[in-house]
Amino acid sequence: MAPPLRLWHPVLHGARVLPLLSGETVNQSSKDMDALRREVESLRARISRYDRLYYKEGKNEISDREYDELVEKLLAYERDYPELRSEDSPTMKVGSDRSENFPSLQHSVPMISLANSYERSEVEAFHERIVKILGEDPGAYTVEPKIDGVAAALRYQEGVFSVGLTRGDGRTGDVITDNLRTLQDIPTHLRLSRTPKVLQQAHELEVRGEVYMPLSDFQRFNAEREEAELSAFANPRNATAGSLKTLDVKEVARRPLHFWAYSIAVPHPRNLESHFLELEALKALGFKVTPQVVRVNGLSQIFSALDALERQRHSLEFQIDGAVIKLDDTRYWDELGSTAKSPRYALAFKFAAERAETVVESIEASLGRTGVVTPVANLTPVNLSGSIVSRATLHNQDEIDRKDIRVKDTVWIEKGGDIIPKVVEVVLSKRPSSSRPYRLPRNCPSCGEELLRLEGEVAVRCTNRNCPAQRRRSLQHWASRDGMDIEGLGESTVELLFEHELIESISELYDLKAEQLVELPGFAEKSAHNLVEAIGASKERPLAHQLYALGIRHVGIGAARQLAKKMRNFAVIRSASEEDLLEVEDFGPIMAESVVAELKTNKKLIDALVERGLFATEETAAEEVPENSPFVKLSIVLTGTLSSMERRAAKAKIESLGGRVVSSVSKNTDLVVAGDRAGSKRTRAEELGIRIIDENEFLHMLGEAGA
Repeated sequence: MAPPLRLWHPVLHGARVLPLLSGETVNQSSKDMDALRREVESLRARISRYDRLYYKEGKNEISDREYDELVEKLLAYERDYPELRSEDSPTMKVGSDRSENFPSLQHSVPMISLANSYERSEVEAFHERIVKILGEDPGAYTVEPKIDGVAAALRYQEGVFSVGLTRGDGRTGDVITDNLRTLQDIPTHLRLSRTPKVLQQAHELEVRGEVYMPLSDFQRFNAEREEAELSAFANPRNATAGSLKTLDVKEVARRPLHFWAYSIAVPHPRNLESHFLELEALKALGFKVTPQVVRVNGLSQIFSALDALERQRHSLEFQIDGAVIKLDDTRYWDELGSTAKSPRYALAFKFAAERAETVVESIEASLGRTGVVTPVANLTPVNLSGSIVSRATLHNQDEIDRKDIRVKDTVWIEKGGDIIPKVVEVVLSKRPSSSRPYRLPRNCPSCGEELLRLEGEVAVRCTNRNCPAQRRRSLQHWASRDGMDIEGLGESTVELLFEHELIESISELYDLKAEQLVELPGFAEKSAHNLVEAIGASKERPLAHQLYALGIRHVGIGAARQLAKKMRNFAVIRSASEEDLLEVEDFGPIMAESVVAELKTNKKLIDALVERGLFATEETAAEEVPENSPFVKLSIVLTGTLSSMERRAAKAKIESLGGRVVSSVSKNTDLVVAGDRAGSKRTRAEELGIRIIDENEFLHMLGEAGA
């Protein structure tokens, strides 16, 4: 199902007020306005942060229920104190997963989300509201799994798939058509002849559904990433969202993504009279729908269906976090209408997360690449939802203070999205009398420098550029896929390099010799040679990836691409002012300031990298790829010496013709161009059965593309 709207319960709004987090209600006489204003601003800042984490970074720090209660509390303040209302309040906005890397398009019909409910009384109120509006019992409902995936809208012209969109902000979505075409569950041509006439006669047809990753495939996918020393995804939804926003279509095709259809947006479902018949029509068109859908009558059967689905949840091949209840008779849908945020004919019922009781044995401060110190709880191992949990992130000091989590506390933990373990509540009755509130250390656990909390941030940071832990994390980021894509330079290898004092900074990576690496545990002559070759080849990575690899705060790979596209040359970027950078698409003052500050503060490292041949590549102007290009969407490795052109020129030719040049051979490589004295890369390609061509055949392919 489409992700539930992370706002208040509009279907139930007005029927009751949710209890506030502390059990209090808004009392106008108990707070002076200054204190109240500070609390409202604090609520807005917290909610905005959770929105950014959820929609932009695919992370959950709190449950949907906790989130909804925060918003309900803010709404109560804004309702009772009109002078505190603001157009910038998160209660006035709808969350969006829009990305700057994809074009956007307005939805043909708004893709609004469902309201959340957590208690049976809320389901009863939902039914009673429908009865009150219609003036009669509405009859049957459907109950179906609420899949924890990513919503997508598919448009068909004359039965042929033409456009695929994300939900975006509900009114405008990102165009990800090519990525969606890789899913086998999405038909390119509809079987219209098997459907009702209203669908056969429709020139335009739009289907909506959920893209998801089956649990077994997710486990295998993460295992493969970890084996390749890539970071694992936190849960199937995050893996799905990240996959759909991947720019490399061939990479998307390799991801185990699937699609369940759940509605027809165009033409209107009222023409099919029943949501159950709508699902049957979707199957006739060639789509898969969840087999667990049932049609029921009355509240008692709704509750029986919810109970049955909750019992099945851990035996299903896909992740669910609840159920969707819909009025089956679609002819009533227009009459019931919608609030500004959600339809009144449907409701999302969220299952309670499974919990387990354990003890916080200790709390350690974990240091990240950007210097952010994150508190992590080490727990007495406990079985939760079929896996042993021994660690849980506590996010930041504010979250620890809010929940008052202490060492040796007995706590309840649960898995956000059934995957990420988190501490949700302290069992105060079991707290030792000797316990003391936990505070993050004043000094960095790695280098000992004083930690700082910048104004407007919840994070505590180590600002020492020479901090050993940060240097290790920075090198891991430098070698990452979106960065320099250095195969073989994962976390364990980085640790070895620093442990054996072979390098102290990123620039020294480019001075390494194979004979130095051979002395390290786990390295042989071949693996040492391969790593040195991969490091050298990374100098030819596109400018955008080299910029991203620097780890500039607030600059992701999308922003790095826009920066490279606008300025083309690193020397130009390095000399740019904040005003110049504001002319880059999607750049704001914070990003512009961050780029200028980073390039100035990190001057010594950047100079050392430039001396070693980095940042020499230039962004070329985008050209239309010829339709007959044999290089389109191929992942290509260049090895050996080409007599007819320099490697950089060959790389530019391939990329202008729709190909992608990578630095090392892997099972994902499509083609190897082998010049004179081609060495280990050619051998590796032969072992993997990858197609290898010589320079003459390469020139012939270039000629074909230019014909």
